[in-house]
Amino acid sequence: MIKLIPTIYFYLLSFIGIVLLIIGIFTSIHFIVGITAYSKYPLPNGIENQCMYSIPQLPVGETQQLLIYKDQYENCVNNLEEQRILTKKQDLEKALSFTIVGFLLFGIHFYFARKQK
Repeated sequence: MIKLIPTIYFYLLSFIGIVLLIIGIFTSIHFIVGITAYSKYPLPNGIENQCMYSIPQLPVGETQQLLIYKDQYENCVNNLEEQRILTKKQDLEKALSFTIVGFLLFGIHFYFARKQK
């Protein structure tokens, strides 16, 4: 009975570690596919379409308004590129942290769980 509780504890944390490791592997695959398969890193939830609004029809001679809409569009595209870089960094961070923490948690606790027997 005395060795049962630590054994359950070590196996439970080993299971949690293997789950984190699996999540890390899937997140790493998502990151690698995002970098290699697309020309630009994909953004979540269709954010890429937020700049695709149409420029309204302006009367002839309204070039000032057209320049304002063009500047707004360029700012929106620049913001999308900044969001793309930030998303790429966050996805890499998630992939590495889940994989490393899962590997360490599983490796250490599974070793002690096997040693308890």
